[in-house]
Amino acid sequence: MVKIVTYNVNGLRPRVAQHGSLRCLLDALDADIICFQETKLSRQDLSADVIMADGYEAFVSCNRSSKGRGAYSGVATFCRVTSSFSSQEVALPVAAEEGFTGLQDYAKNSQTVGDFSIAMPVEEEGLGELTREDLLRVDNEGRCIITDHGHFVLFNIYGPAVDGDDKERVRFKLLFYKILQKRWERLLALGKRVFVVGDLNIAPASIDRCDAAPGFEKQMFREWLRSMLREHGGPFFDAFRSKHPERTGAYTCFNQKIGAEEYNYGSRIDHILISGSCLHRCDSVEDHSIFCCHVEECEIMNHFKRGNSENLSKWKGGRSSKLEGSDHIPVYILLKEIPELPVHNIPPSAARYLPEIRGRQQSIVSFLDKGKIYELQNAANLIQSEDTVLDSYCSDGLENTILAKKGLATGITEFAKGGNLPSLMCKGTDLNQWINEGLMGISHVSQKKSLSSTKFVPQKKIKRNLSSQPTIKSFFQRPGSKTVNASTSTLVTPAETLDLTNQACVSNGDTLPENMQCTTSAAKVQDNTDASSCSLSTDKSNAAALEWQRIQKKMKMTLPRCKGHSEPCIPRSVKKGPNIGRLFYVCARAQGPASNPEANCGHFQWAPGKSKEKSSKEKRL
Repeated sequence: MVKIVTYNVNGLRPRVAQHGSLRCLLDALDADIICFQETKLSRQDLSADVIMADGYEAFVSCNRSSKGRGAYSGVATFCRVTSSFSSQEVALPVAAEEGFTGLQDYAKNSQTVGDFSIAMPVEEEGLGELTREDLLRVDNEGRCIITDHGHFVLFNIYGPAVDGDDKERVRFKLLFYKILQKRWERLLALGKRVFVVGDLNIAPASIDRCDAAPGFEKQMFREWLRSMLREHGGPFFDAFRSKHPERTGAYTCFNQKIGAEEYNYGSRIDHILISGSCLHRCDSVEDHSIFCCHVEECEIMNHFKRGNSENLSKWKGGRSSKLEGSDHIPVYILLKEIPELPVHNIPPSAARYLPEIRGRQQSIVSFLDKGKIYELQNAANLIQSEDTVLDSYCSDGLENTILAKKGLATGITEFAKGGNLPSLMCKGTDLNQWINEGLMGISHVSQKKSLSSTKFVPQKKIKRNLSSQPTIKSFFQRPGSKTVNASTSTLVTPAETLDLTNQACVSNGDTLPENMQCTTSAAKVQDNTDASSCSLSTDKSNAAALEWQRIQKKMKMTLPRCKGHSEPCIPRSVKKGPNIGRLFYVCARAQGPASNPEANCGHFQWAPGKSKEKSSKEKRL
């Protein structure tokens, strides 16, 4: 048996975090080939924790578009194998390719599956003449990865989602599927078996959408997808619908913004399409297709645990509170009687060979640069016992680096344990001076000389170094209550000044400046001040909480109630169009079928007021 799973993860990194590790996520799906869509990983985001897992090989495609949208789209195919070399497993592909146009500038070890090429320019019906740049633009969003598993070629697809008003993206989506169709037809003409899995962002028929409106099936992309299916003269079987032709309420995607999953108000847009002859030796292709002879089952994984929450939470007044995880449900297909392949090795385009994964080891210099903050944190906690600050110090970053390298060669174990840093400091240099000069770049030599004649008792701990958390006491100090330490010309909080003076009283207080000398009464005054500040802050917090409760209660009283359930509505605002910014009220319950009285009743009511666009026009007039 060979099991293939397709799953729109809606961000691979969050799914890995929810399951604990990539290996746990993959093992939970329990499949030989796992196809993820919408990974939301750029090439810079690729790292071993989200790509590499023991017992699996990965093939990825990331967004290369330069529109400044950040990491979006992206697909990844994970193959469960016992060996990546000299293997006969079907799960381990014999070839792999990123993209689908055959025009990408791949590394020297990459390969094109099925010897596919497009002559330029291309004349496509309804799209006009297409250039190489047009095709690359479509293929640069990381929406396809192709793996050749010997007996079949697998397309892992994340189809574009478009708004009907966005003509540019509608054209993009049309071109995307037209070129994919050419690729599929080319492979089928070569006698290949083609599997297409993924989130196509198309529900082909009314049965695949809850409460489909009249004319639902006449939309352009739904008509195109149905034209690719066997019952409409196309080459592909819709594996799930072919196995379950009459099943209703079978959905794979739910809108989180309206709590659609609570009442199974979704659509089936995640598909597994297969085409080609069976693996038996026979002349009749009709009776011996890959679907009829080798597909054991195809099912939606409704019971798959998509997060780390044990219970389903309820919709709460306009917030998505579905089961943690993706807004999609995985779909699987089970193949039977699939023979092993000849001995082969992992393709060179596997993720393990990507520079972002293979070349992630850092140089010693970059390791030291990134470790400066860590070094300073350890240094700040050391007890200093030097009485004077000498004039000799390191002012050249290069010299520090050279000494650091020497220290790393002789004492890296001590460095890793966070111990002393003799190898990172110049001889005769005080650690406090090294911290201040190395981190802040302060080089007041004259001040260092004047300090060298003054004897200080060492501090126990530097309370507020640059990377430490502030103390609780600091939140209760009055605004602007900072003093200036005359000897160092730095700002010091009252708590820090008190700590310094208390320590200085152990020695001869006469040697300290007047503002550094301490008395018992000063400590008492500070304690009283802190206590009063704490009490004042607590009173303010309680008053704020009571005020907020009063506001919330008033809002509930003023909110209109929906007509279907007589419950308080939730406020929302228009995001675009002539009424942009205008407030309105809707039923707070989750969206569901119109036949379900427990679901959203469809109540809608405008709030009094005008839209931002109308208000701005009136101001200009």
